[in-house]
Amino acid sequence: MDAAPHSVNDPDGRRVVFDAGTRLHLALNHPWALVNDQLILATVENPDYREDDPIAGRERFYRRHVLDPRRWLRVVVDFGDRPGWIVTAFVQDVDPRRGLR
Repeated sequence: MDAAPHSVNDPDGRRVVFDAGTRLHLALNHPWALVNDQLILATVENPDYREDDPIAGRERFYRRHVLDPRRWLRVVVDFGDRPGWIVTAFVQDVDPRRGLR
């Protein structure tokens, strides 16, 4: 993967980048995600579910995990700057829609 930032538009048309800061965070905390940048960007572009993050100005985008549909990829985006930027991405076991049932 090259070092140039990758970007997509979220469903609201806001530009979101996967940049050097995203890469550094993922390299230190979730290195598996560095080879999945296109899946991370696709989650922002076309999420299965989304919700506000507890930190103001951030939003969570979710997509069912491709290899295990019981798990979810969560991507956190900070919209405090323009363009928005991907803060982190990780896989979780808990269905984010649990409170909607």
